[in-house]
Amino acid sequence: MRGASWRFWGLCACAGVLSILTGCASVTHGTTQTIKIETLTPGGQVVDGAECKVANDKGEAIALSGQSVPVRRSGGNLSIQCTQAGQAPAGGQAVSRVNGGMVGNILIGGLIGVAIDAGNGSGFNYPSSMQLVFGEQRYFDRSAQQGNQAMAGVVLGTTQVAAAAPPAAAPRQESESPADRIPPAPQPAPEPTPVVRAPAPPHPGPDAAPPARVSMDDLNALLPAKP
Repeated sequence: MRGASWRFWGLCACAGVLSILTGCASVTHGTTQTIKIETLTPGGQVVDGAECKVANDKGEAIALSGQSVPVRRSGGNLSIQCTQAGQAPAGGQAVSRVNGGMVGNILIGGLIGVAIDAGNGSGFNYPSSMQLVFGEQRYFDRSAQQGNQAMAGVVLGTTQVAAAAPPAAAPRQESESPADRIPPAPQPAPEPTPVVRAPAPPHPGPDAAPPARVSMDDLNALLPAKP
């Protein structure tokens, strides 16, 4: 009987050491948490099937509203953005809080376990169920959640429908004016270039003197005299 008692307490001690070295929350809660996101119109009508993107410093995931999605635990805020055709985006910020596993590490003095739980995010919980409204940005704090009841959150601001991109402008066509339809006036033919002709030599008249003739005697008279 005493042997069985020692084995029991030995197992308890080993489990305690293991929880300290590995992080109590890492063992009891794990590093992921399942959350549910609901989307509503401004009038309060539930709209399922909106595309929701959730992201924190550990990663991101895509889910449809009305369904549950696993997310990585973290001490950082969880950003939520849901979109639906014809609706302004529904946005939210979820704040995580320390869970029981982290508290257990703090109480038993497992500083190593606390560091592990804080590092891998297993020591924190997000709100388990949240309701986002199209056209609004809301804030959800885990400490204000009652059990697993869906949280309405606190309104922080509004969102707007993304403006549609303007259609591409068609190439502009110049309108034809009446003046463009008038055919061009015929151009006058170029004037012929005048031909300049040299004047013909005058014809000798009847009273004109005959041309002078040179005889051999006249040429000899021009030569120098012989000695």
